[in-house]
Amino acid sequence: MMSHEQKIWKYAFASAMVTISILGFGRMSYGILMPFMKDSLSLTYEQAGVLSTSTSIGYLGLVLFAGIFAAKWGSKRLVILGTLLVTCGLLYMPWVQNYFSCLIGMVLLGVGAAFAYTPLVNIVVGWFPRQRGMMIGFLLSGLGLGTLFSSALIPFFTAWFSGNGWRYIWLLYGLFSLLSAFVAQIILRDPPISLPKITQEKTSLFREVYLHKRILLVACIYGLIGFAYLIPQNFLFSFILEAHINRYSAGQIVALGGFMSIFSGPIWGMISDKIGRKKSLLITLFLGTIAMLIPITFPELIGFVISQFLWGITVVGMLSLIQAISTEQIHPAYAPIALGYVTVYFAAGQLVGPGLGGWMIDHLGGIPSSLLLCSGLLLTAFILSTQLHKEGVGEQLIPQKETHSMEG
Repeated sequence: MMSHEQKIWKYAFASAMVTISILGFGRMSYGILMPFMKDSLSLTYEQAGVLSTSTSIGYLGLVLFAGIFAAKWGSKRLVILGTLLVTCGLLYMPWVQNYFSCLIGMVLLGVGAAFAYTPLVNIVVGWFPRQRGMMIGFLLSGLGLGTLFSSALIPFFTAWFSGNGWRYIWLLYGLFSLLSAFVAQIILRDPPISLPKITQEKTSLFREVYLHKRILLVACIYGLIGFAYLIPQNFLFSFILEAHINRYSAGQIVALGGFMSIFSGPIWGMISDKIGRKKSLLITLFLGTIAMLIPITFPELIGFVISQFLWGITVVGMLSLIQAISTEQIHPAYAPIALGYVTVYFAAGQLVGPGLGGWMIDHLGGIPSSLLLCSGLLLTAFILSTQLHKEGVGEQLIPQKETHSMEG
């Protein structure tokens, strides 16, 4: 029989492959490929922005249902379905010829990611409840790895294939995603936690999840993080250039944050498994708040470097911690539904944040005002997080013997 250590690393590997595909390639790579697609397809900036938003809308529209479907039909089935949908979207993108054909592919990427991610979290949390922080951290490391791969591939493919290099990158992403689905099919199994019959009733879902005080608190915190999350990603690079730092150095500074984010999730996940989820979340939110204040007060090279280091090492940690916390607030059987529900708040915050940040830049004092908004949102999330319970209900409901049987 496979040992616990062997099983946890196999699941971490398969899960990271899936998240590289659905989040790193399916959701984050467009921002890197967009300038080349815009020139090749003669898109306007408004159209390019709508394409990005369409993926978020596809994700937001179905992420709530993903948890419900996973509870009814099994998490593994949803993970495979979602990964294959993302694969179809990635393999479709190399052939697009205009804005409207792009729109179809981008929506498909969002829908597939919504179906795959929440059930994937349910699988790793169900099998490894005592190491849920570390495992969710490994999942989210795929997001940083996908972004890093995209950044590394762009110079080579655009040099080799000129204006059509982006098409070959989408194709490569699609082939990798297909391999990810195959690996997930072989390795992953549904966790041995059955859904109580009571959850089939709408009234029970409202009572046990949607109106649950602990879940609502987590959802609000996650929404604030989502609100703040994309503001520095959209505007910090421009602020570095405004500070008269050359493009090469600015790119290196931003790359530093992306590189550190690869390790952020696993590191803070493992820390939280030792010292507790609440304390770890408070630390990451505090450091994130400071990270956004540093470039405002000290807009110099060293200030930006420190800011990006702190932001990179904490931002994915925030996401992994809040997701782990959401699965601990109620009975484990409701975990996929709860995670899908709180993710709706996060996705809604992502839709609002960049728009409000851009409006503040135009009307309320430039890019520093948007970074101040980001810092304020994280500080508010910090204050709300002090109200979280130190130990989640979900952890209390999993006996040690049951944990060993699940993991063996």
